[in-house]
Amino acid sequence: MPRLSHTLALTALSREDLARTVSSAYGVLRGARFGEGGLLVLPSEEESRRLEHRARELGLVLTEEERAAHGRRVGDPLDGVGGTGDPAGSTEREVTAQDLADEVAVSESELSLRLLSGEHLAPGSTYLATEVDPQGRPLFAPDGEGWVGTDLTVASWDESGVCAVDFAMREDAGTGGGSTDNGEEGGEAAPSTTGTVVHEHAEETLTLEADLRFPVESAMARWGSRLLRAHVRVRVDLPGWFAAAGGAVTSPPVTLEVDHRLVRARGEAVPAPGPDGTWSVSGQLDVRGVGLSRPIVAVAAWAMGRSLRRSEQWSVESGAARFQEGWDDVAHALPSLPEFLDDVAGTFAGARGDDRPRTPEL
Repeated sequence: MPRLSHTLALTALSREDLARTVSSAYGVLRGARFGEGGLLVLPSEEESRRLEHRARELGLVLTEEERAAHGRRVGDPLDGVGGTGDPAGSTEREVTAQDLADEVAVSESELSLRLLSGEHLAPGSTYLATEVDPQGRPLFAPDGEGWVGTDLTVASWDESGVCAVDFAMREDAGTGGGSTDNGEEGGEAAPSTTGTVVHEHAEETLTLEADLRFPVESAMARWGSRLLRAHVRVRVDLPGWFAAAGGAVTSPPVTLEVDHRLVRARGEAVPAPGPDGTWSVSGQLDVRGVGLSRPIVAVAAWAMGRSLRRSEQWSVESGAARFQEGWDDVAHALPSLPEFLDDVAGTFAGARGDDRPRTPEL
């Protein structure tokens, strides 16, 4: 059975700071206000710049110097990418260039949130989250390909009990979160990804469950086939995490499950006391085929692992280093994060309806 494993030395986080940060994050959600057309009321440009400046100070947003340094480390992704020689088709370089352009567009986009129905945060209320460009236009045209928004439905909201939100990603402007069609020809395509996020306050657990539908077809998998679907479940147990980080023997506090018709994967992360007050976090991922696909999956996983180990642009070590760098930034900012989020909540609660509206049409 193919298995990947790695151990990281991570800066320990304060459980009290985490609890305060979660509480302040809920304050941001409560402070949100919605104006004409159900659009989220945004702070003024001046207030937004002030908050962004503070976020940069805390290391939550990359500075221009850090962006430039990252670009120098990565280099030009188009180096060594050639054309196909077919003038009628897209070359590999053109495809890569388009992917890079999409990444830039996403990095420069802003989140637009619209309350579609119900009272804010009341069970049954629905929202539409959309990425928009600096001019407030949807990042992807409604008649184009790709993600155009995510429908959100509040399933339950009790900040002393359970808060749960259902989500459904739209592939086109006509697809809503309530669609149950299988995407057959002549019907409305079902959302590409649907799922639920559940936060249980008393147990201090966070669970994500999602059903993925891959928007591709092939000779082996037609539209609506179970071969184009997968179920994912991620669970984080905060008390279990801190118990294990303190040296107790517990079940894995972070787990990942992926179920597909041909493949099953199980992952986990477990902390332990490390030197100088750090956490030694070990993670592993087990992948196995289902039924007749077992030998195929085993060979494919072996080949992929060998390819990754030989890759000059990506490796487990480089990926782990980037993750560790990001974790350290969060650890450094965590003690100040609740105060910053309280500031964000107050700023949004005091924003006026005519400050900076976003009007994406979907």
